[in-house]
Amino acid sequence: MQKYKIGFIGYGNMAKAISKSLAKCDFVENLYASDVNEGAKDDNVTFLQDNGSVIESCSHVFLSVKPQMANEALRGLDFEDKVVISIMAGKDLDSLTELCRGAKKIVRVMPNLCARVGKSVNAYCAIGLDDNELAVAQKILSSFGLAMRLSESFFDVITGLTGSSPAYTFKYAKAMTECGVRYGLDFEKSRDLALYSISACMDVLKNAQSLEEMQTTIENVCSKGGTTIEGIYKLNEGNFDELVISAIGAAIQKSAELAK
Repeated sequence: MQKYKIGFIGYGNMAKAISKSLAKCDFVENLYASDVNEGAKDDNVTFLQDNGSVIESCSHVFLSVKPQMANEALRGLDFEDKVVISIMAGKDLDSLTELCRGAKKIVRVMPNLCARVGKSVNAYCAIGLDDNELAVAQKILSSFGLAMRLSESFFDVITGLTGSSPAYTFKYAKAMTECGVRYGLDFEKSRDLALYSISACMDVLKNAQSLEEMQTTIENVCSKGGTTIEGIYKLNEGNFDELVISAIGAAIQKSAELAK
């Protein structure tokens, strides 16, 4: 099995979450990183003295600096023959080509916070990679979640739909937990019951083949005159579906504005 040396330019929270998963992979030979913050070091990577040393040492290089710091961090570096993997928000493939001198193989990824538990949604697009290199990139991105290749034209949608979605889901889970607390459960019991229920429901839905099938699954829980339908009536009064869609739509619009 071929093994790869993978590096990180910038080693903040997302890079640390990714390296935690990569460190467990048998296709990884070594992990390297550089960061202006000496306190960023951990046991998953070998810290090198500068960004250029990371590039020289690795076949695949994650760009994980803040987007506004990219020009300074990447100035004068040579990425020829390297596979560049960018997780910088708002930096499209064209701008990455300009930023990374010599780079001809670039992967743009939109991960999310669930990388912390190895379950990020990693939508990506790429230029310049052959089939084998794409397979390796897919393997790397799959090590810390679900990797899905999409057209770059969908990246604003992905930003709102999956990049921002943990916040919406956490908010729903918090509201469920708070309801249990209000009605007398202690926090830990209410949290565990709410989170287990949410997780189990996702397992039920994961094989749905259409929106109609999802709706049927909802209706199967709602006996006429029963308890569940009363809750659904309240959600419908608040126009729940459209509220969620509009929240994600606002994030998508903001992503498009920032990209400009």
